[in-house]
Amino acid sequence: SYADCPPGSGLGSSSALVVAMVEAMRRFMGLEMDAHAIARLAFDIERRELGLAGGAQDHYAAAFGGLNMMHFMADCRASVEPVPSADHVMKELEASLVLYFTGVSRESAAIIDEQRANMKSHSTRPLEGLHALKAGAFEMRDALLAGDVPSFGALLDAGWSSKKKLAHNISSSDIDKVYDAAKAFGVFGGKVSGAGGGGFMMFLVDPTQREGLKRLLSTFGGTAQAARFTNVGAESWIVR
Repeated sequence: SYADCPPGSGLGSSSALVVAMVEAMRRFMGLEMDAHAIARLAFDIERRELGLAGGAQDHYAAAFGGLNMMHFMADCRASVEPVPSADHVMKELEASLVLYFTGVSRESAAIIDEQRANMKSHSTRPLEGLHALKAGAFEMRDALLAGDVPSFGALLDAGWSSKKKLAHNISSSDIDKVYDAAKAFGVFGGKVSGAGGGGFMMFLVDPTQREGLKRLLSTFGGTAQAARFTNVGAESWIVR
């Protein structure tokens, strides 16, 4: 197997790899499985059989592809609703996106375990952050439906502030320096991808300023790059 992003990147690469392996075996064995079944089996393999901490969102994202609103039940099953954004809105969003690899790979388990402990203890600050993140997801969907990318970015920024309430080690002094510099540059918003603590950061900026932001971020020793969206989920084929 091969993945073109490092482990501990916060981009869901481990879950995407498991989804790809499930899809490959489905094709090889001639099984009929929809995207829901593929995501669920990949979740069971990674989280329950292998015991790796985390949720199910990465598996569903990889299995379905595209931009979706996901509603999770207590057993981690999900309903997946595509967000029907206009083509020009998605192009603007894609042109605004910058990924920045901090150069620090991290194990997400410790951060996730702390989040779970905080939820079980009903700690006020983490619970406030969690509820704010949930509410923000609906607002972000509405911003995209309205074609308002700057507002989407501002909500991403608010979500990052809420996310940092969930556990103490989601951010770091180095991450804060990069984020503060990006904010001073004029980004709409950003966050650390995945559980936090390192890996990739993502930012939304006016497309005319994207190259300038990439140059700024590169001064912090990491790697800045653009990214592209895909509407295709897990794929497999037979080589003859």
